[in-house]
Amino acid sequence: MKFDVNLALKIAELAFGLLGWAILASVHSVLSWGGQHWVMFVMVTCWLISLTLLILEKTKLFSNRKVNVVYAVTAALLYVTAAIVQCVNADRWRSLAALVVGVVYQRQAAAAAFAVVTAIVYCVDAILTFKDRHIQVAVK
Repeated sequence: MKFDVNLALKIAELAFGLLGWAILASVHSVLSWGGQHWVMFVMVTCWLISLTLLILEKTKLFSNRKVNVVYAVTAALLYVTAAIVQCVNADRWRSLAALVVGVVYQRQAAAAAFAVVTAIVYCVDAILTFKDRHIQVAVK
């Protein structure tokens, strides 16, 4: 039995992206700013496109190396910007945590952590896709 690293990366992208997306969506605040909307846009869009490409590739309906490389690099860049914006947003809430409920800060920080982890996974996937490394490890 072989372990497909690329499939594991795609599943990690989907799982971490969904968790970050769900946590960020749970923050209901009147003080939401445009940056949070950008982060949510990136998370949802990348999640939907990743899911679509994974399904199309695994069902062998569509598989194009150029499309995969362009998407992987684009998603990695978008996720890095979204992670930076979310970290700034969480830091902004840290200073307000004493004045308002600390739960908002905790959720913002958790969403920032998931955004950073997902950005790292997308970057690794972009590097492996760009190098065209479909790694499979034999599992004993």
